[in-house]
Amino acid sequence: MKRALLLFVSIVCIGNCLAQSKLRYDSSIEMTGLASSNDSLPLWFYTNSGSKIGRESNFAALLDLTASHSLTETSELSAGVSLFYRDNVPDEFQRNELYLQFENSWLAITAGAKEVSEVALGLSATNKNFLMSGNSRPLPGIRIASSSPLKLTDVFGLDFGISHYEFNDDRFVDNVRLHQKHIAVITTFNESHQLTAKLQHFAQWAGTSPVFGKLKSDVSGFVDVFTARESPELGVDGEIFNAVGNHLGSYLLDYEFKTSFGTTSLYHEHPFEDGSGTALANFPDGVWGVFLQPAENSIVDGVLYEFITTKSQSGTSGGSAFDNYFNNSVYRSGWTNEGIPIGLPFTIVAPVGTLDEDQVKFISNTLSMHHIGLTGKYKVIDWKIKSSFVRNFGRLAKPFSTTLVTSHHYLELTHTTAQYGRITLMTGFDTNNTSESIFGAALQYRYQF
Repeated sequence: MKRALLLFVSIVCIGNCLAQSKLRYDSSIEMTGLASSNDSLPLWFYTNSGSKIGRESNFAALLDLTASHSLTETSELSAGVSLFYRDNVPDEFQRNELYLQFENSWLAITAGAKEVSEVALGLSATNKNFLMSGNSRPLPGIRIASSSPLKLTDVFGLDFGISHYEFNDDRFVDNVRLHQKHIAVITTFNESHQLTAKLQHFAQWAGTSPVFGKLKSDVSGFVDVFTARESPELGVDGEIFNAVGNHLGSYLLDYEFKTSFGTTSLYHEHPFEDGSGTALANFPDGVWGVFLQPAENSIVDGVLYEFITTKSQSGTSGGSAFDNYFNNSVYRSGWTNEGIPIGLPFTIVAPVGTLDEDQVKFISNTLSMHHIGLTGKYKVIDWKIKSSFVRNFGRLAKPFSTTLVTSHHYLELTHTTAQYGRITLMTGFDTNNTSESIFGAALQYRYQF
């Protein structure tokens, strides 16, 4: 509660400063009322929402304030703070964003917590990032990254970033840190054809475990984490063949081409958690997608299809098998923040604050799914449709006795006025082969000052 009051005071102080300055600023308030035929809402109401809406929420509100000031013609200083409230969650009033950012023509430095940017018109099941989809609340930290790809030659460009975050939720291991970095090479063959090859790497490290005690947190430990070098945690069984910390990463290939019909993106993101994954022993796991944006203005602005599978996980035999995505024997809260998956949102986790009988967080990380998304505009109505068809199999080491088969359907209709703000109607319908179907509806109002 003290943190919430401090954030509220910060918003008031920043607002007073802005009123007396020449800064450019935007502020908005958003309120959402939700209803469902079940205790749980339809999945697409809360998925990839950054925790702004809880799974069983009836009401949610968001207060947002951003400001920016040009330092030079090519550099800018900006700040943002936002708070949200939603009922029926453990911590109903929380900070969403709270950051300060410097940006120029080639570099962006961000301190604090800032949301990941939405891509593919918000149609992708993972926001085109298998490991950090925007499903959970943004973590606080420091990020240094290229603001736009650096042009090395007429053909090649480079995109890069490195970050340090802190987990501040209630976890099995306290005071866990998160290291993240990425590098991407963008090859522009001509005006119509471009290929992006990206590598990203995450590692949970440091902290204090109730089982293994204090984990490596010094400079040498960070070097081991940065390089993913084999240097086991002292006294931690099962870590002898792995690098310090819980490592995750992905390869992304994204080929974009333009025709008279529109712009098409074909992409595959391949996850890995150890050497077998980096060597593609878990192929074809990952996201296989196509995204089309028609060139001519019509009622359809974007169409997306994704096939996602995690069924391989390097198989069930050999020393590198059973990758067990998102789980870890040391960092047992796994790849979650506040009990919510950070990446692929269609996995199944144990309830908040608990682990399953095998002391892991992810009950089902083996799945296959088809996902479809469409968006566009008809007269004064913006519309969006998403449908996901999912089969969850449990874990390779502990499969479900009956495959969980679900489908999740979502329709969004939005009307924006010049004076009175934006109003959105959302409907959702989920089916399940083991329980009752879920139907939900929501009404959202947003006003920008």
